[in-house]
Amino acid sequence: MSTQPSVSIAAPGSVVWSYRLYIVGAVLGLIGAVVTFIALPAAISAGTDAANRALQGRSTNGVDVASATAGLAVGGAILSAVITLAFSILTIVFARKMLAGRNWARIVLAVFAALQIFGVLGSLGVGALHFVVVLVALILSFVPTSNAWFREQRVEQPVTTAF
Repeated sequence: MSTQPSVSIAAPGSVVWSYRLYIVGAVLGLIGAVVTFIALPAAISAGTDAANRALQGRSTNGVDVASATAGLAVGGAILSAVITLAFSILTIVFARKMLAGRNWARIVLAVFAALQIFGVLGSLGVGALHFVVVLVALILSFVPTSNAWFREQRVEQPVTTAF
């Protein structure tokens, strides 16, 4: 037996715009990951220079500072890209579920939004734009018209008896 929404009305504009902004936020996250890779050589160079200045006149015990710095930068960029890709894909999936009236997806997106908002505080460029887009999407998904629509979309649970 499949469960059907108790009421099937079109999503209000606040939910539709929240959905659209979550999608834009996911795309901006992916753009940010690409920008990270583009800036990677400069980050490696700056990190190596900073490490060399900090270690000037001190023994490194045979550690190649340039290689270690490059490895950490590349590893960090790859880890960041993988996490960003996962969050972006999941955001798109959950945004679609939210648009279909699933309140649990709205809650998951709120958690994602909080993680993203706190992750980009103080960022400039794409990060700052991402912050604004996700924050507005989060707010729109919880305005009174959105809340009322999600209440109307609750799924009726089938009554089952155990014999």
